[in-house]
Amino acid sequence: MQLTMGEIGSTPPASTKDPSAVGAIGLPIWLWIANRAENTIGPIAREASDGGLTVSATGTLDRVEWTLTNANGITVGAITCDGANAPGTPYDGRNSAEPSPTCGFGADLNNSPGNLTLTGTAYWTVAWQGGGQTGQIDVPAQSNSAPVRIGELQVLVEQ
Repeated sequence: MQLTMGEIGSTPPASTKDPSAVGAIGLPIWLWIANRAENTIGPIAREASDGGLTVSATGTLDRVEWTLTNANGITVGAITCDGANAPGTPYDGRNSAEPSPTCGFGADLNNSPGNLTLTGTAYWTVAWQGGGQTGQIDVPAQSNSAPVRIGELQVLVEQ
């Protein structure tokens, strides 16, 4: 099944994808899995047979735990998105002050400027059945990280 944590999608985007991207303190950060496929957001089903025995298995993405850490490795934000919300919602260009409808840091959690690391950790479960038996396998956590940059907006008023 090759279950994995997919590529990180976020607002602002990873600075490796767009070196000029800078998010602003006080705006929500949307989070999502960017490369959506069976093995990154699920569900994924497979079946195998051998010697008259057939086993079927279904992998489900249970949750994604997101952390935002500063250059000193200190966590400045953490959130868990689970169930149907686990893959998040890709940002659609709407008003950047609106929070993600499914997964993201609220404006109140986005208060640390600088070069930060965004890490998503996916937790999968595989339910299987075959030969009159059933079971569940908790897949080891899969992580992916991306650098993001957050800055402060300065306002100048001229009269």
